[in-house]
Amino acid sequence: MLSKGAVIDKLKSYKPCRNCNGPISKTISLSDLNLDERKRNCVCGHSQLDDVMLDVLNLMSDYNELQNNDLKAVTLRDAGTPLVEIGYPLKYLPVVSKDELIVMKDVSKACAKEILNIPEVKGVISNNSKNTGLNRAEDSGEVNKLIAGDDFRCDIFVLKSIMDCVVICKNQSKVHIEFPRPFNPKIAKIDRLNLKGKVVVDGFCGSGTLGLAALKKGAKKVIFSDINPHALKDVIYNLKLNFSKDVFEKVEIINSNFLNLDITGDVCFVDLFPHMDREPFLNKAKTISKQIVLI
Repeated sequence: MLSKGAVIDKLKSYKPCRNCNGPISKTISLSDLNLDERKRNCVCGHSQLDDVMLDVLNLMSDYNELQNNDLKAVTLRDAGTPLVEIGYPLKYLPVVSKDELIVMKDVSKACAKEILNIPEVKGVISNNSKNTGLNRAEDSGEVNKLIAGDDFRCDIFVLKSIMDCVVICKNQSKVHIEFPRPFNPKIAKIDRLNLKGKVVVDGFCGSGTLGLAALKKGAKKVIFSDINPHALKDVIYNLKLNFSKDVFEKVEIINSNFLNLDITGDVCFVDLFPHMDREPFLNKAKTISKQIVLI
C-alpha cells in the first residue's frame, strides 16, 4: 500500500538536475536531429523521459512496428505516449529511474516484452481503446489492453480552495486515462461547490476522483457507483490511501448501471463520456437527487 508521502517524494524526484538532458523535438525527424553526442544517463542517476522513449522507438524499429514506413520521417512522437507512474502537471519534462514509466502504444507482445528490458519502463498498454464505441456505458472490461508488465500508476488532483489534494491510483489498462492538466475543469467545478454536510452521489465514479474530492470538501456521505468493477476496487484502495479507516462509515460503494440505481442524495455528479446521450442520465439523476452537477 502506497502512502501519500511516498507519492509526493517520488513526484519530487522527477525534477531534472542542471546536468540532465533537455527535451527532444517531437515534430522534427530524428534523422534531422543531431543526437549522436547525447548521453543516455545523467550523473544524477536519472534519465530524461525523451531518452527513454528514444530507446522505445529504436526497439519498435527493430521489430518493424513503426507505422511510418519512411524512416527519414520518423519523429519521437511515433514511439507512443509515455505515462509516468505519478501523474501531475509539471512545468518541466520529467526525468525517470527504474520502473517509473508506462508506454501506451499498439505493439506486438514480443516487442512489448523487449521494451520492458528498458530499465525505466514497467509496462506497456495498448493505445487502441476498446471502449470508444457507443457501448461504452455497458462495458465493464478493460479499457486499454495490458500488453506486458505492470500498469499500476496514480494521478494527483489539487483542491485549491482547501489547499489539499487527492491521489488517485489505478491499474491504467482497466479505467480511462485522465491526463493531468494545470487547470482541470472537473476538479475546479467540484472545488467551487459547498458540499459540507451533504449526501453526494458520484454516479460514474471511475477510480473515485470526484467522490474523494467531495469527501475532502466536507460531504457527509458519498455514494460511489460505477458499472466497471475494476474501477470500484480502485475506489477502495484510494479511500484507504487518502483517508483514515473511519472514512468507510461515510461511503457506500455500488457496482451498477447508473440507470438502475435505487438511492437518494442531495447532490449527484453526472460525468459522461462525450459520445453518450445525456438525456436519460439527467432524467434519472433528477429522480435520485435534489441537485445535479453535470461534469
